[in-house]
Amino acid sequence: MEYYDWKTQSDLLYKDGVGYLNTLERHLEKPSRFDNKLLFNLVVMSYEKLFSALLAHYETEATHHTQVAMFKEAQVFDDNLTEEMRETARFIQSFESICSFDSKGYTTPTDEELTTIILGLLNIRSHIDDVIQCNK
Repeated sequence: MEYYDWKTQSDLLYKDGVGYLNTLERHLEKPSRFDNKLLFNLVVMSYEKLFSALLAHYETEATHHTQVAMFKEAQVFDDNLTEEMRETARFIQSFESICSFDSKGYTTPTDEELTTIILGLLNIRSHIDDVIQCNK
């Protein structure tokens, strides 16, 4: 088992998150051959990797997996996370209701909703990139 220091871990997680997001960003320019269900799964993976990278930057691990909970964890260390970013987290999470008996269950975002989510993720990526790159 290899040992990674926090900086390396942060960089690797960030790179993974950006990799997923690059596919989503290209989808905005030219619609992908992937359906919205697969694209939404890329959204979730990108979000988790980006916020895990941010937390690793602050030398801590994510203890939650839901988008809003990860946002709140990161907010403890980064008070420059915006309300718009929180709304992106909430919007993403609104399509995943696995922990509630009376919820709508899993749903797939429409094209317009997916575009809104991707634009929010690009804003999040920009902020996390600034934070992580600032200390290199």
